[in-house]
Amino acid sequence: LLLALTPCVFPMIPIISSVIMAQGAGLGTKRAFWLSVVYVLSMAVAYTIAGILAGLFGANLQAAFQTPWIITLFSLIFVVLAMSMFDLFELQIPNAIQSRITKISGSQSGVIGIAIMGFLSALIVGPCVAAPLAGALIYIGQTGDALLGGVALFSLSIGMGIPLIAIGTSAGKFMPRPGVWMDNIKSIFGVMLIGISIWMISRILDENISMMLWGGLAVFIAINIGALEPIRG
Repeated sequence: LLLALTPCVFPMIPIISSVIMAQGAGLGTKRAFWLSVVYVLSMAVAYTIAGILAGLFGANLQAAFQTPWIITLFSLIFVVLAMSMFDLFELQIPNAIQSRITKISGSQSGVIGIAIMGFLSALIVGPCVAAPLAGALIYIGQTGDALLGGVALFSLSIGMGIPLIAIGTSAGKFMPRPGVWMDNIKSIFGVMLIGISIWMISRILDENISMMLWGGLAVFIAINIGALEPIRG
């Protein structure tokens, strides 16, 4: 649900709205609802496949993931992913590939076309979904559990798709306005990714160092929510 409030998911709102409204002027609320469900479930299929594959391949590498240098590497990856959430850089597939996918999906119509659009939308949702998704896949790979991977990624995509279902059902009449609040949601994900990084690296660090890292994260959060700002009377 939080991912649905990030800026990168916002472009999916006019996409699903236009696809639903393109079905014709006689489109009823019930049909709009089911078409929106088809869109979201198709998007969920793509994420579920990614989760299952991460679990299957992770099962063969689970022992390797317990070595200190691997734990350190993935902890650093989480930090890098967190930096993308703070807009230091963007994670996304090349624009040429995104345009090609959009063109292919846009040429389809009906239930099948919406299903294709939903599946492909999982690939083009943009940079702010990429970091949490990559973090989830890394975690799933460590567990080596294909069932957990599929269920976790399915749950993530359904949560992200619930607002899209509501908007698609209303045929785009009720669209949230983008704003600073979306960037705040991204920052929350950034802090969560840093927390996961500390949690992972704590396996191989001294307890005192781990506590210092958690304390540093707490100070970082406090500063960002205005702890050092003067109190206005």
